[in-house]
Amino acid sequence: MSVTTPPLAGQIKAALRDADLLTAYTVEVRVSTRRRTLGATIEPGGQAVTLAVPAGTQPADVVADVRRMQDRIAGAALKARAVAPDHPTVNLVSGEGFRWLGRPERLRVLDGRGPVDRVHTSVYGWRLHAYRDDLAKHGARPIIDWYRREGTAWLQREAPALWSRMTYRQPLPALRVADIGRRRWGVYQHAPHRVTLAWQTLQLPLGMARYVLLHELAHATRPPGRPHGPEFWTVVRRVMPDYERVRRDRDEYGRTLWMGDVTGR
Repeated sequence: MSVTTPPLAGQIKAALRDADLLTAYTVEVRVSTRRRTLGATIEPGGQAVTLAVPAGTQPADVVADVRRMQDRIAGAALKARAVAPDHPTVNLVSGEGFRWLGRPERLRVLDGRGPVDRVHTSVYGWRLHAYRDDLAKHGARPIIDWYRREGTAWLQREAPALWSRMTYRQPLPALRVADIGRRRWGVYQHAPHRVTLAWQTLQLPLGMARYVLLHELAHATRPPGRPHGPEFWTVVRRVMPDYERVRRDRDEYGRTLWMGDVTGR
């Protein structure tokens, strides 16, 4: 089934092209009955712009608004390009580097099959031992499963001390590390009462990973669906007074984390 561009969105794109506006970007136009003013969002990487346009807006009005906003859009695009993700692709061979709570780990591929394990050697320090047959059959999955398993154990060690400084009235949420995609560090679910961290989060340095855990635990102290607000950040600041700096550092460090991509797959 073919998808047609909504008439107003198509008219707006044509009007922007005729006015020689936003020609350096891929432009998406979304018409909304809920908006009252034009909104512009710079997508990650700074190459695409999404315009949210109130229903009934005339293309000429959008052109005028974009002309007024173009310097701000260009500045936001430059910033987005500066912080664009640069996630690596790894080779599943001995010597490949990984991170565990910010510390470097080198992969050692052994013959046969077996669960991935983290082993300390007197010569090389910490190594991730993985098995050739499993990597050949499942790709990166055995290593991701190791992050999930070890990460869940880490959550269970870390969370009680944080939780005790946040609330005394509620039970600690269930805790797990899982594959929840690439766009979230973690998530809190009210039903079930559970905090889940992305396995990628366990590559962050200790303080940054602890902030992600703290952030999701703070959600668990709030009524369901309540957005971030002053009370939320008060809970976070009580436990981590410098959370704003840690959050900025996390966003910068996180641009280079491995997301699970493997050469040849």
